Amino acid sequence: MPELANEWRTKLVKEVRRKAIHLSGLSVPLALIFLGRSITAGAIALVLTVSLLLETARLKGKIRLPEVRDHEKTKVAGYIYYMAGCLLAVLLFPPGIAIAAVLYLCLGDTVSGLAGSILKNCDVRSKPGPAGRGRIKPLPVVAAMFTACLLIGYLASGFTGLSFPVYLAGALAATFADGVAVIVRGRVLDDNFSIPVFSGALMSAASLILNCSPH
Repeated sequence: MPELANEWRTKLVKEVRRKAIHLSGLSVPLALIFLGRSITAGAIALVLTVSLLLETARLKGKIRLPEVRDHEKTKVAGYIYYMAGCLLAVLLFPPGIAIAAVLYLCLGDTVSGLAGSILKNCDVRSKPGPAGRGRIKPLPVVAAMFTACLLIGYLASGFTGLSFPVYLAGALAATFADGVAVIVRGRVLDDNFSIPVFSGALMSAASLILNCSPH
């Protein structure tokens, strides 16, 4: 029992440290609100360029980044997909939708990660099982992600201008992107990329169908 408690504590501490970095993405919605789309996109592109240089050096063994997950040691790490997903959201979607999509990534995925740190079989991307087995996160984690995203959509609606059906669609898309290992050409799509892109796309579609105009 003490060993199990220590293992749980270690996993939780590591996840908290990773998600603390994850929360730095909150700067994107703030930048969109106060600086506008062009400056925000330019700043993300600049940081992404620098990060790609660092990632190249890491993969060549020249530097070490301590918060990289074990299964990312020899491949592109999640923070690159994180910034790429945020950049695409800012470029492709109206500001209100982009803000919600990035918040689902920053905050919703943080809740999902912390919930998953105390449960088994939550890693559906590094080692997905055959024939679809092991490719869906446990129901409590999926429920935590959906609840968090729905609450985020509601709380943010005052400045995003999104109606309930629109941010509900975004919450569903973000939950799917987080909870299911999507396979594209034999590779698992990183949820740091798919959460903002999927949720932004579905919110945009819902907005068009309902003839809503987000801010």
